[in-house]
Formats: sequence, structure tokens, C-alpha cells
Amino acid sequence: MIKGFALIPKKPDISYEQFHRHWREVHAPLAVRIKALRRYVQSHRMPQDIPGVPSSPYEGLAEIWFDDLETGRGLGSNPDYMNGAYPDEPNFIADEGPSFLMTRENIVVPGPELAKDAPGVKALFLLKRKPGLSVAEFQEHWRTVHAPIVPRTPGLRRYVQCHVAPEIYETETPVFDGVAELSWADMAAFEKGWQSDEMQIEQIQGDVPNFIDLKNSVGLLVEEIRIIWP
Repeated sequence: MIKGFALIPKKPDISYEQFHRHWREVHAPLAVRIKALRRYVQSHRMPQDIPGVPSSPYEGLAEIWFDDLETGRGLGSNPDYMNGAYPDEPNFIADEGPSFLMTRENIVVPGPELAKDAPGVKALFLLKRKPGLSVAEFQEHWRTVHAPIVPRTPGLRRYVQCHVAPEIYETETPVFDGVAELSWADMAAFEKGWQSDEMQIEQIQGDVPNFIDLKNSVGLLVEEIRIIWP
């Protein structure tokens, strides 16, 4: 299974409220017509920034699952997309359009099974690898060294690493090298976990600089709207 991310910048002449309402109420029914989608989640940016993390230029991320990489990479020529969701994008997305990442999930902390309407707070970190590291070295460190540290974070409900598929690098340079998803039950739980020594000292000060380019990585807090969800 391939998990795609569409990184969505807001059209500058509409409000925060207009963007999120249009994406949820107008665009979502168009996207569900894409028969190739296995799951579809809208991650809507929350007003709060993540302390100490460069703010994301994106107003939200669409998370879309496909059977395989070929299907995901073919979205731009998929008639269901080109005749439905694509023509609607200029109504709420900036002129440059969304950027896309094609990833494979490494689920480190699966957490409880999520109902379609289960509430929660999710932090998304769009990661650039440290200069000098190869893609393989970055992914290996993230998977084998960093992954065991993160579950010690207080209150953490779910942790997923989304590694950009190595095949992508054969033809393009993706805007980011991976997406980290960390989920908590609510904002209070996030704040406690984020301020903890396990997060600030063990992870951010201790291991993160070993494999992540912090200056060129960004983060945002999001609310998940699960549109196509098994």
C-alpha cells in the first residue's frame, strides 16, 4: 500500500474559514469519486503552531492511499481526478498547486483502532534529511535508531513514519524526505507530551540533529477529517 500526501497551500484571497469549509464541504465529495483511492483523510491545519518548530506554509495535507506506487503516480492522468477534484483546486488552493509525496508507512505505535469520527490532535512533521546523508542512511536511522525513542513520549497515542518511496528519487527530488505523524487524545495531552523531557531532551536535542535538517523541516498541528475510512 502506498500513502500519498498532497501538501496544500491556501489561495491567498480567501479566509482561513473559507478554505477549510470549501475543502471539507465542496472538494471532499469530488475526491471520493476517485475510484483508485483506498482511504482519504483531510488533515486540516489548526490555529496553534508547534512551539520551536518552523511553521508550515501549507494550510492542510490530504492523505490518500493507493494499492501501489504506479497507481499513485498516475493520479495526474486519472480521469476521475482530472474531471472532478482537479478543476476545483483553483477555488481554494494557491496558484502553484499542491506538492505531492508518495510514501510507505512504518507504523511504530499503532494505538487503538480509530473510528471514522474519533477526535484527537495530530502533529505532522515534514522532514528534510540532514545534508550529507543518503536517502538510505536517513531512512535507516529514522527507522532503527529514532523510532524506539519516540514511544516514551507521555500520552502519545499513535506514531507513524511515512518514508518517501526510494523509487521516487530516481526521477525527481521530493520537497521533503518523509512525514512523521504523532497523535494525542487532545490538546492538553499534546502540550504535556511536547513539553516533556522525553520529547525535548531525548528526541529534539538528543537524536533529531543526527539525521534531520531542522532549518528546512516544518510542522503543523491538524484535525483529521476521515472521508474514506474502512
